[in-house]
Amino acid sequence: MRFITGPLNKQLLHNLLIEMIDDCTRVRAAVAYASRDNMQLFEACAKHLKPLEFYGRYDYTVAVDPSVLRWFLDKASPNYECRLVPDILHAKVIWWVDAGAYIGSANLSDRAWISNIEAGTFLSHDELVETGMGLELQRFFDDVEDRARPLTREIYLEQLRLSERRADLSKRDYDLEQQFDKSRLLPKNQGLVFVDTKRSSEKRFQKFEQDWNDTLQVMRAIASRVSAPGIKPAWIETTVAAGVQADQFLHAYYYKQVKDGNRHPYEEFFSKNSKNPELALRDALEWWKQADFDHSFEERTIYDWSPRLRELLSRDRILRLTEDEFIDAISRVHAIRDHAVKQENEHLGLPDSPQAGDDKVQKFGEWLWQQRSHDGKSILDLLNYVVWGNGSVAARLWNAIRSEQWAIPHIGLSSLGEIVGWARPDEFPPRNMRTSKGLRALGYNVRIGV
Repeated sequence: MRFITGPLNKQLLHNLLIEMIDDCTRVRAAVAYASRDNMQLFEACAKHLKPLEFYGRYDYTVAVDPSVLRWFLDKASPNYECRLVPDILHAKVIWWVDAGAYIGSANLSDRAWISNIEAGTFLSHDELVETGMGLELQRFFDDVEDRARPLTREIYLEQLRLSERRADLSKRDYDLEQQFDKSRLLPKNQGLVFVDTKRSSEKRFQKFEQDWNDTLQVMRAIASRVSAPGIKPAWIETTVAAGVQADQFLHAYYYKQVKDGNRHPYEEFFSKNSKNPELALRDALEWWKQADFDHSFEERTIYDWSPRLRELLSRDRILRLTEDEFIDAISRVHAIRDHAVKQENEHLGLPDSPQAGDDKVQKFGEWLWQQRSHDGKSILDLLNYVVWGNGSVAARLWNAIRSEQWAIPHIGLSSLGEIVGWARPDEFPPRNMRTSKGLRALGYNVRIGV
């Protein structure tokens, strides 16, 4: 945790942005006021191809400068979303997802970032998870989203006209507000007390469920294609589950065709392939069939890791796993391995020196074995519920990452979605964030992280 007060303690938001932008997967910012003199956050996201969701304030004061609004309109990209909250947004939160979050007083202006006395706190990704603040941030942005409206050209022109008039209207603010309220394009927000939070939560779940099921159908369609005779590579046996084949096809495509050194340009691929996803998929399937690359990693996953996971996660075995068997299982889940390797050595009780990935996974598994949800559920209880519980998989996943009954720190949607797939690949192809990036690179308009 860091205290961010800018020039007072030499902890500058500009430096924090540079530090976070490479490691994050996307940016979610709810900052009430945004000035034309500070476009650093927006330009950094564009430069590094990081998806951005920006929420600003909407009222007669022109809280978000028209130049900022124009920036989003000119981008005309699903990668950069601007949504406006009428009247009541006053937050200053920047969440570099999977890297950390700033929560403080600074707006997006040069005065706030350079010269004002501002105060805020930065929490790393691990701190957000361990303290439960990650879930709180998710809920916060869900609530903000429920009250937001998408930017339109009409709103931009309205705010531009207002900004041009404000130069000489400082003494007539009240009258301007009254005039604005009579003709405003977005309805006046009466405040949080009037919000039906239960209905808002239901709407968020319905959106998640729709996204999950839509992507599931895409994965199933690809699974049927990639496992079909004449397309399936000769080195994959016909007995291998179609869902497993789809997962490994997308894995290989992403890491061998899309990833470029330290760059992850899946949005560049999306921009190109979204015009004709079928053609992109055919080209990728032909490349996969030819197998003119080292596929030893994929063979290990298909013939070693996948069968072992299916055995350990079976309905009659999952609740009887020993600690060693549990660690053996999670060591074969890519999303968990990636997360474990990123943990600080101190958190895992390891020396402050470079550690082997397998050692970090082992220690992470030992730590995870001891964890409980708020209501006392163990990690095996959680996995059994997600894989074999009642109701839809989407509903169980939603509860697993959001409810106090089931949520356990450091186990998120990417890990659980993959685990369901390894346990039941004939029904649910394994899927994690890398899967979504692979699909998006092929031109499918899927949400990252769902």
